[in-house]
Amino acid sequence: MSLIPRLRRVGWSLPHLSARLLIRWWMILRVTLVATTMAVVIYFSGAGRLLPLAVALVTVAVSAVFYRQAVKGRGASEVHCFFQYFFDICLISLVNLITLPLNVNFIPLYVLSIAVASIFSFRPGAFFTATVASVAYLPVGLRILNLGFALTETFQFNVLYLADRWTWLNVGLQVFLFYCVAAITSYLSLRLRKTGSELEDTRNLLSQYRLDHREIVHNITSGLITCDPSGRILEVNPAARRILALPEDYILKQPAAGLFAAGCPEISKIIRLAVESDVMVAHRKVELVSAGRHVPLRVSSSVMKDRDGRLRGVSLVFEDITIEEKARELELRGTRLEAVAELAASLAHEIKNPLTSIRSAIELIGEKTERGRDEVTDRLMECVLKESDRLAELLRQFLQFSRGHSGPLEDIRLGDLLEEVRQAVSNNPDWRGEVELLVSPSVARWRVAAPPGALSQVFYNLLINAVQVTGRDGEKTNTIEIRSAERRTEGLPERRGMHMVAVCDDGPGIDSDFRQKIFEPFFSTRKEGFGLGLAVVHRIMSSMGGMIFVLDESPLGGAAFAVGMPRVSDGPGGRDKQQQQEKPTAGTAGKKTGEYGR
Repeated sequence: MSLIPRLRRVGWSLPHLSARLLIRWWMILRVTLVATTMAVVIYFSGAGRLLPLAVALVTVAVSAVFYRQAVKGRGASEVHCFFQYFFDICLISLVNLITLPLNVNFIPLYVLSIAVASIFSFRPGAFFTATVASVAYLPVGLRILNLGFALTETFQFNVLYLADRWTWLNVGLQVFLFYCVAAITSYLSLRLRKTGSELEDTRNLLSQYRLDHREIVHNITSGLITCDPSGRILEVNPAARRILALPEDYILKQPAAGLFAAGCPEISKIIRLAVESDVMVAHRKVELVSAGRHVPLRVSSSVMKDRDGRLRGVSLVFEDITIEEKARELELRGTRLEAVAELAASLAHEIKNPLTSIRSAIELIGEKTERGRDEVTDRLMECVLKESDRLAELLRQFLQFSRGHSGPLEDIRLGDLLEEVRQAVSNNPDWRGEVELLVSPSVARWRVAAPPGALSQVFYNLLINAVQVTGRDGEKTNTIEIRSAERRTEGLPERRGMHMVAVCDDGPGIDSDFRQKIFEPFFSTRKEGFGLGLAVVHRIMSSMGGMIFVLDESPLGGAAFAVGMPRVSDGPGGRDKQQQQEKPTAGTAGKKTGEYGR
């Protein structure tokens, strides 16, 4: 039994590897056999008849060492093996001749030698050894061999043995037994070799399948969780740990119902349906609340069963569709805005002419009745003119919203355009002198393809919108930062050929309930606002092939918008390694900021 672990390490697919182990033990067995024979002879007949055994012991020991060194490192050849079979049979015959007068029988060693030959050389070795054993067994069976030693007292020759048919029958049966053993052991050796090779192939295939399974599970971007029939989690891949924002040690062995009870009870229901009712779901959308984040997921479940149809477990595959949902939201929003833009254009043209006539009429009435007007009339006329101007501004924004952008795309250095925007916003009455504008130098070096006027309007509206917002407690924006937006950290949609910038502020921020409506026309949190500023921005970006949406978090604690603009070329300063966030240069509205100070 102690040899089993070592045989397992050797393996069966390559017989010459196991042959080294068998040769080693067969050499030891030879020496042990001769030494045992010497002990038997000494015990039964004294030490006077040990000369043949001593010679045999020395011969066996020397041949064992020589043979061991000969096959070491390069394996045993067929010639070596067949010579050893012949040597073994001769040795066994010698031992039997010496011990037969003492009534000690070593004849079963012939069978052992044939079995060893079948293991080493299969059918040829087995039948060769059986043939040699049959020939060598004749002197043993008939007890007539004379090797030239003084063994007349041990070997007694009787010519009557040659005429004894029972003796020949005994010898014939023994020879028949040798060939039967050779046939059976060679067949079993071949079957064992085939079975061992198939087992080794199966083991290698299973090992490869396990490696492939582990590689696939660990590298897929979808989360994978496997549960046992009781709903306890058995396996979780890295993508699932990343989506759930939980460590592996915490997830494993946990009941799935308890793990998802608070963050996403729908997943607990999906697992329970699969375990209890054998009901599977495909591409069901759920929302996971993890670490304060609301993550939309697409979940599919499957049931694992054995051959008898018994439940083995449940697998759950889910993927984070945040980016996909944002892209779909942008597409739907653009479609809605297209329809609103057409309506806005038609309404603006219908209202513009009557409004112009009304204003002209009021101004004309004021000129003709300038001397006879009282204070009330002056106040009413001023109110009409003021509201007319307000309607005119609304119409202007209507038309701007409906047009989107006009003009061809041009190669624009973003730093130059932002400098013009800075100068424009500094003259706006809503802009406060203490507002600090920070711009990343790497962003200022980017070159984008856009209509200059339309892109200026985008950044102008974003900056003005940031300073116009006032929080519930009176907090206002004091710092605005324009920096590069990292797709991985910000969760932005992947879009090739696009420069992504983030416009962040430290103001009151945007309520999560308003983020889905922030770009819709006529939506505004300010009483005096028209709700068209950000709608115009979205319209312009969509028409020029860019994108804009609200980020979930701002590094400054307020609101943050991601703006994507078509890229012209990376240039020396616009490569990906320079898109990392750099420490911006500070400034105020009264002087150049960041790159603009150069």
